[in-house]
Amino acid sequence: MAHFARTRLAALALACLPVLSGCATTPEPCTSEWVHWKTERFVTRFVKDHQKEFADARNSSAIFSGMSGLDTSGGIPMMLLAVGGMLTLASDFMNDLWPELRDAVSECDTAPRAAQLFASILREQGVNERAAKAVEDLGMLLDRQS
Repeated sequence: MAHFARTRLAALALACLPVLSGCATTPEPCTSEWVHWKTERFVTRFVKDHQKEFADARNSSAIFSGMSGLDTSGGIPMMLLAVGGMLTLASDFMNDLWPELRDAVSECDTAPRAAQLFASILREQGVNERAAKAVEDLGMLLDRQS
């Protein structure tokens, strides 16, 4: 009889495990953990949808890696393509990801800053540090629009 009770209890615990684990994966709303969790969900989708753009940004950001400033050996057309690609990526960030994220966390007092978030995404995707730093330096302009 005791064996039967233990078996039923174990089966019940296993049956409840998916429900309990689902609760454990969603943080309490509006905590810093929740804002981070929510942000990561949006960022992951944005990065997945923009793999080509991030690859282009990684490849073209070498222009910014010269020791004494811009590397112009690729010529002006290459520089324009690099800048244009980064502007497109920034535009998609500001027009797609940022409004969705801002709306999702609008009820909370804590929300990431647009420029800091975009720069951290660039860094995580392997884009040149100088390009990411340039985004942070322009952060006041980006955050003013948000």
